[in-house]
Amino acid sequence: MRLSAALSFYDRLTGCSPVSTAEGALNDARRPFVSSSLVVPLLLVLVACGAVLYYGSKLANAIEESAASNARVHGRLTAGEIIGFLGREQERLQAFVIEKEPAIREILAYPDNWPAIDAVQTSLRRMFRGALAFTVTGTDGLPMFEDFDGLVGPVCQASMRDYAQSLDKKLVEVEIPPVHPVPGAYHFDLISPWKLESGESGLFFVSMSPGRLAELLDAAERASGTRMLLVSREDPTLIEVSSAGGRDVLGEDFRLLRREMEPGYSSEPVPGTSWRLVVIPDTAQLADAVSDVYMRVALLVVSLLLISIVLLLFIRRAEQRNSSLFLRSLQSSVSRQRAILQSMVDGMVTIDSRGKIHHVNNAVTRLFGYDPGELIGSNVRMLMPEPDRSAHDGYLQNYLTTGESKILGVGRKVTAQHKNGKLFPVMLTLGESVEADEHIFVGILHDMSDYDEAQRKIVSQALAIERSSQELEEIGQVASKDLQLPLQRIASLGASLESDAEVSLSGTGKAQLKTLTDDARNVSELVKGLVKYTRVERESPARPVQLDAVLDDVRNDLAAAIATAGAQLTVEPLGPVLGNKTQIRQLFWNLIENALKFRDLNRDCEIRVSLAGTDVAPSGTQQPQVVVSVADNGIGIPADQQDKIFEAFHRLYPRDRYPGVGLGLSFCRRIVKGMGGSITVSSEVGEGSTFLVSLPKAD
Repeated sequence: MRLSAALSFYDRLTGCSPVSTAEGALNDARRPFVSSSLVVPLLLVLVACGAVLYYGSKLANAIEESAASNARVHGRLTAGEIIGFLGREQERLQAFVIEKEPAIREILAYPDNWPAIDAVQTSLRRMFRGALAFTVTGTDGLPMFEDFDGLVGPVCQASMRDYAQSLDKKLVEVEIPPVHPVPGAYHFDLISPWKLESGESGLFFVSMSPGRLAELLDAAERASGTRMLLVSREDPTLIEVSSAGGRDVLGEDFRLLRREMEPGYSSEPVPGTSWRLVVIPDTAQLADAVSDVYMRVALLVVSLLLISIVLLLFIRRAEQRNSSLFLRSLQSSVSRQRAILQSMVDGMVTIDSRGKIHHVNNAVTRLFGYDPGELIGSNVRMLMPEPDRSAHDGYLQNYLTTGESKILGVGRKVTAQHKNGKLFPVMLTLGESVEADEHIFVGILHDMSDYDEAQRKIVSQALAIERSSQELEEIGQVASKDLQLPLQRIASLGASLESDAEVSLSGTGKAQLKTLTDDARNVSELVKGLVKYTRVERESPARPVQLDAVLDDVRNDLAAAIATAGAQLTVEPLGPVLGNKTQIRQLFWNLIENALKFRDLNRDCEIRVSLAGTDVAPSGTQQPQVVVSVADNGIGIPADQQDKIFEAFHRLYPRDRYPGVGLGLSFCRRIVKGMGGSITVSSEVGEGSTFLVSLPKAD
């Protein structure tokens, strides 16, 4: 492995290269007021301020454009309302003329018939709100009876003549004259042709007050928030009608000043009239709205700048604080690293490409017995005996020449030499650092003396275990061959004597002879159990085993016992496990045989073997497990005995009640444990027991 960073750091720790201390770096560090880390935030702040200003100007322009667009829209709508109003009045006048034809004939016959004239005028004023006076003319447009109140003046007469000429020339366009400047009664005119059955024809001329037009303008101004004026087409500055009325109420203010027609006003012609509709936005309100926008933008920019300045100051102070903390942490880290390197259990030696020792830690002085002053500047040969040194130097030279590494990052066991000449094994691991084109090598030396001694002890213990295993095998063979035959003979002889001496032996003799025979048989069973117990771990290696096939074999082997007990054995599909088939068969044989043995005689015996879980990896293992449940409804196991039943020779009941040597469940635990699994039990007295067997799952 390469330790360039660690080596450079260690050089600073040990003073190999002159560097300033952390305290000096802390004192010398002077950050500029605007450091590089603040440039981006400052740029973002400036961009944000520019964006706010740009948005503010766009919003002000949008307000102005909206005011102009609003003026145009409302101008067109209001002009349309005025045209509609005039058209409706003209249609009503035509209907009125037809209705009043008898009265018109009477007036024409007697022009001085003032009662008839007053009656027509009264009807006219009832039908037309704002009607001031009327006149009936001939085809030439000249009045055919005397005008009253002086309302039909030269301008009105000129309008009547122009209209009469338009009819004579068959022109259909009718232009309403401007408001007539009759003192005290400004008005406009409505004209409708009339024709009698006798063939006579002429014009019916009505003078109208501009009050109705003023009402329309006032309503439009209220709806739009603008100022609306009807001006003369020939003189655009002459105000004909405003929301206050005609020129008779405008007084001195009937002229539109040029400065009032600033950008943003709208001028719409009113077809069929001599007027134009001028719409002037509320400049004061518009100026207030634009000023409000710019004020808000200015406040936002100032707030943004103030917040940014405060945040930047906090960031700068935080950077300075973090820089100070970092330098102090670096100084503390340097001290800790120095202490760690000096307190390492393994030795550390730093050498150059020529083998010159630059640094050593305290562990090297303990391993080799040299003082640091004796090693610094010396060649590393004094720490390595000649054979290992030659190989070591050869590897280094080969690496420096060819660049091919055979020792860097690879641990090698070499022989080191103590100051007193004693040789001892060490594990050498080399790392490299390149500083200013100079190769520096760091060697980590681990004393292997204790390890080699432990290896020798392990080998010795393994041999002892092997000898013990052989002796145990021999004991099992002796027990199987040399003890079984005498015990079987004793049991057979006892049975024979008991049968032959049935008459001559007393009751006490018979009982003693039976006890002797039973003890011989029990000892024989115990010897068989011990032989099996010693052979559990010496079976063949684990292989995939189909539990379903194993349970079928066990069912067949115990068929007679199951039938005798009247038991019901249910086996669900289980799948494969990893283990020894013979041992697994013995495991489930013991569990089912125990369920038959310890059944409750007061109810039918039921035994169920099922899959309780899969892919369960016990702690400390990576092998997935299969958990098999063996449940019965037998007599149960007391809670304080559930951990003890897996101990060898542990019995819950006397031998005369439930025969056996007490090794069955101990066999099961040893078999399962040898396969890397586990076995547990949960039980209630009188309810039955459930054994959970965990075995390695086969791939």
